[in-house]
Amino acid sequence: MNVIHIPSTLKPSVCIWEDLNTGQLDRIDACGTAEDVKGILAEMFNLRDYDKDLKMGIIIDLFYYTLQFAKENNFSQEQTSAFFSIVKRVHMANIDTPFGNIEAVYKYFKELLFCHSVNRPPYSIYIFSVIQVKLIITYVINTYFRHLKLYKYAFTPKIRMDIAFDYVGMPANQLIPVEEEKNDDVEEDTGDKEIEEIVETKGETTETTDSIKGEEVEADEADDSKNRIKTLITTTLQEQLQQMKLTIDHQIRQNDDIITSKIKAVEESVIGKGGKGSKTKRR
Repeated sequence: MNVIHIPSTLKPSVCIWEDLNTGQLDRIDACGTAEDVKGILAEMFNLRDYDKDLKMGIIIDLFYYTLQFAKENNFSQEQTSAFFSIVKRVHMANIDTPFGNIEAVYKYFKELLFCHSVNRPPYSIYIFSVIQVKLIITYVINTYFRHLKLYKYAFTPKIRMDIAFDYVGMPANQLIPVEEEKNDDVEEDTGDKEIEEIVETKGETTETTDSIKGEEVEADEADDSKNRIKTLITTTLQEQLQQMKLTIDHQIRQNDDIITSKIKAVEESVIGKGGKGSKTKRR
């Protein structure tokens, strides 16, 4: 029996050199092929059976392509280490619970970026520029968050929900027992007695047949009711899931615009302060 884990509170912080140090990054940079890089990552994070274990293979691919993105965009070792740890933390936050937590994970991702794009020690440091932040947001949304549910499905236990309905006032499907009348009178005529037995037998057969037909009709009605309820529930859930998906997509785009504008304002403020300082020195 799997115990459902309650997700822990996500607290962003500076994570530079948390998972990869300069020596490890030098080893990775010295690799010539993708298999060499994956082998070193497997050794560093104890994922040696990644070629046999599917979960380990997924994590190795996630780490490898994260490093490839940093390399393609000419990230420094500090930036590469911080970006790698951000992706790793986001993944761990996603698989912390089997339930939907995309909003909390995305908020955590934004706060981690803020911790590495604004110069406010010790709470945050400035190592990513506005352009780099935009690149990171676009990459992570188009890769990890696009397949976030698949990662959650692969790394969290399966949850099954059983729905039971109780209908108040609905009669139970029970057969009414047929009471047989007892005749205490003794018939002297044998022929009349046989005729009465035949008539009683026919009557019981008719009643039994009617009861069986009634039971079949009630069973058919119950099946029809179940099918209608099942169809109604399925349709309603599909509509709600579609609406939820549209809402989340809209919120992600809206939050992306807000993040971009805030970071741009901070960047312009930092550049403005630097310009004023240089003019003062010339005077």
